[in-house]
Amino acid sequence: MKEDNIALDKAIESGDTDLIFHVLLHLRKKLPLASFFRVINSRPVATALVESSAWDQDRELLKDLYYQDDRRLDGSNLLLSEAIAQESHPAQQDKLKLASKYLQDSRDSAAVFQRQAIDDAAKLLRLQHQFETDLNGPRDPTPAGSLPGQTYIGLSANETIFQLIRQGHYKRAQKVQSEFKINDKTYTYIRLRALVAARHWNELEEFAKQKKSPISWEPFFNEVLGAGNTRVASVFIPKCTTLTVPERVDMWIKCGLMVKAGEEAFKAKDRELLQEIRDKAGGSAAVEVERLLGMLPQGKR
Repeated sequence: MKEDNIALDKAIESGDTDLIFHVLLHLRKKLPLASFFRVINSRPVATALVESSAWDQDRELLKDLYYQDDRRLDGSNLLLSEAIAQESHPAQQDKLKLASKYLQDSRDSAAVFQRQAIDDAAKLLRLQHQFETDLNGPRDPTPAGSLPGQTYIGLSANETIFQLIRQGHYKRAQKVQSEFKINDKTYTYIRLRALVAARHWNELEEFAKQKKSPISWEPFFNEVLGAGNTRVASVFIPKCTTLTVPERVDMWIKCGLMVKAGEEAFKAKDRELLQEIRDKAGGSAAVEVERLLGMLPQGKR
C-alpha cells in the first residue's frame, strides 16, 4: 500500500526487531539517504537499531548518520576506533586527522577537549614511530647497556619517557617532556624510577650533586633503597634537610651505617638516641657509638 511510515510505526509498536529491520531495509533501499534519516530521526527505536546494525555492517552509513544528526563526538569516536584498528602508521595518522577535523567547528567543551586529546595522540604516535625507526633500525645502533628492540607505539607519554630514559636516550625523553608540557615534578619522578629500573647508579649519583630536587630528596632515597643499593641510597640522606634527626638516623640504620647514624645523633647531642643506636649496633660500630656517647656532655638527653 506504500504506507511506509505507518508500516514502520506498526513494526515498532509490535516490539519485533526482525519486523522493524525488515521495514528499515525496505526504506533504506527505497529512499534517498537524507530522506531515510529524516524518517528514523523522529523514531528513537529505529535510530538505535540502525546505529547498532551499522556499527558492525556499514560504518559509512553510521558516519553519515552522525553527520546528519550533528553528533560530532560520536562521529569522532568512530573514526578514532578505526584509527586504532589500522596497521600502518600513515593510515592511523589519516584517521586521527579526520577524527580531529570532525570536531573543528564545535564549541562544546567536551568536543574541544577531545580534539586536543586526539591531536596530542597523533603527535605522540609520530614521535613513537620516529623513535622506533631511529633506535631499532640500523642507522642508530642501540647504546651499550640498553634494551634492544624496545617498542614505544601504544605507550602513554609518561611511559614513553620512562622507556627512553631506561634505555639511556635522555635527549629524546626531554623532547617528549617539552612537546607535552610535562611538569618538572612528574618528569623527575619518571626519571628517578627509570634510572633505578635500569640500575643507572652513576646517573643517580650525578643527580645528587644538584642543589635542589623538584620532588625533594626522600623519594630518591626510598626508590634506591628499595632497589637494594644502600651505598647510593646513603648519598641522599644528608640532602634530606627537612627531616627530623630521628628520621635521618633511621635512614642511616636502614643502610646499615650505624656509625653514621651515631654521628647524626651526636651532632644533635641526643644521648637517648645515641644509646638506642649503640644497642642496635654490633662489633666496631658499637664501640665507635660508645665513644661518641662518652664525648657527649653529661646532662644532655
